[in-house]
Amino acid sequence: MDEAKRKQFIARLSRALGRDQEMCPAFVEDFDYSHGPQETMFKDLNKDQILTMFKEQCQRVGTKFVETTPDKLGETILAAIEDWGNGKVVFPSTPEVDEYKLKELFEQDAANNGGTRTYFQWDPAKGREECISNTANADIGITFPYCGIAETATVVQASGEESGRAISLLPTTHIAVLYTDTINPRMTQTMEHLAERYHNDPSKFPTNICLISGPSRTADIELVTVDGAHGPIQVTYVLVKNTLTRYSYN
Repeated sequence: MDEAKRKQFIARLSRALGRDQEMCPAFVEDFDYSHGPQETMFKDLNKDQILTMFKEQCQRVGTKFVETTPDKLGETILAAIEDWGNGKVVFPSTPEVDEYKLKELFEQDAANNGGTRTYFQWDPAKGREECISNTANADIGITFPYCGIAETATVVQASGEESGRAISLLPTTHIAVLYTDTINPRMTQTMEHLAERYHNDPSKFPTNICLISGPSRTADIELVTVDGAHGPIQVTYVLVKNTLTRYSYN
């Protein structure tokens, strides 16, 4: 933009703001940041109240949720899969899969369910194309988000070699396994935790982080609501009650 067009553009903004001058102001007062309600809103809520808020927002945005404990996680995931009609399931190679022996559980289930449910594990060793191809024709994708946001029933899902973005994007149904002690009240606390998590080693920051707030839905064309336009139509959060925090700030 040359200087003449720049001045013309700024003059238009000045008039819209009710300013007399046609040029860019010579001085702009610093904004007063002394009042920050986002820092204190919901700060007095305890973990149970935060979880209640999260579940209430799930109901508002059309997201199913089930509660479980670590020792029953496997059977709860299988029940959630069955609840959405079974089919082909894709799951990641994240540490949680090994921790709860989910791969072994899925292999055993595949051998005994008569083809009702089939499984594919996202594995970088198989190559990007194979992973995406199998995920694109999967019915259900399973992920393990970093944390949740109670105010909007949002899960914070990182993408990387072990768990590609396609898992939570391409299948018709998304099952997200979320630890209840990682649910924050608002976006403010969530961003603080992420900053702290990667402060000492920015190189570990994932390729991207998606904020997922329930089933995909849009109404930006003539205010007509369309489900599944940009992602899964159906979402279930598996809320795992755990007294030990899952955050790792090292």
